[in-house]
Amino acid sequence: MVLDSLLAGVMLFSSFAARTPNVQPNPDDYEISIGVSHNNFHLNRQWERELGEFYIDDLFWYKFDNVLYFKPEYMNKESKDVKYLKLDWRNKSKDWTYGFTTRSTDKNLSEYATFFSAGMSKQKTVGKWDVTFSFDGYLPPKDDGSLDGNLFEFENKFNFKYKLNERTSLYNIGEFYSLQGQKFYKAKIGLEYKL
Repeated sequence: MVLDSLLAGVMLFSSFAARTPNVQPNPDDYEISIGVSHNNFHLNRQWERELGEFYIDDLFWYKFDNVLYFKPEYMNKESKDVKYLKLDWRNKSKDWTYGFTTRSTDKNLSEYATFFSAGMSKQKTVGKWDVTFSFDGYLPPKDDGSLDGNLFEFENKFNFKYKLNERTSLYNIGEFYSLQGQKFYKAKIGLEYKL
């Protein structure tokens, strides 16, 4: 019984993608992804080959989401040269959060800056469909520390899930990022199993 309550709502997920590279001649690109997810945490590792280069991408976060929104996160996306450790600490009002983010400003994770951030998240279930949409926006200072002409950064995510049975769902996710001067997106279809 104790194990059942600890694993309630935990999802195991995996996906595989293969594609023809944009630049030829190169071997086919691929991505293998595995992870564990819950409303309050997410662990994901991806192995990929892009234009003949091999990368490992990691994303880990934990979220406290009650009256206050508190979310430590580590991202190392070698394939896009984005690496940071951050902490979102915000007030929460219904589906919206607003406050501050403290994020590393170097690849060694030794220097940090704090700046304004806000976000929203919405989830709706209709029959066998579950739809989630979220957006987080950030106003980090420029590299010289000034706020003049700061760059607006964002993370925009959506997830459409179709429940195949009580424990298994087919999902389609889309993610759009503009972080640390890099813009990239991800779209995939995968299978999710509820423990």
